[in-house]
Amino acid sequence: MAHSARLALSVAAFFGAWLLMFFLSLMVLPESLHWLQPIVALGFAIWGARRVWRQLEDVAATGLPVFVGTGALALGGLGFVLGFFGPMIFAPEANQGPMLGIFITGPGGAVLGAVAGWIAWLKRR
Repeated sequence: MAHSARLALSVAAFFGAWLLMFFLSLMVLPESLHWLQPIVALGFAIWGARRVWRQLEDVAATGLPVFVGTGALALGGLGFVLGFFGPMIFAPEANQGPMLGIFITGPGGAVLGAVAGWIAWLKRR
């Protein structure tokens, strides 16, 4: 895969994974550990971005769970980034614009990425 495409998908996976873990740790961690929330979110985001970067390097030697997970993380992150930041750029007066990325394009991209990863794995098999 081209270096620029790998970089773009890894960055999108970073932001998608960061936001997902940020909100999950907000709900799970107790109030006394609120300082740990950004650290956990950043660690998970770095792990997700590195995972996408490495899996897109050599796609011939991977199995079905890796294809599905990488596709879901990459396209889910890309969908989130476009849906979250796009309304801020193109319609700044819309006060509910970023929720598009959180509730619609992020999860939709994750589902679409999982299906695309499954189809890509079937084609390679």
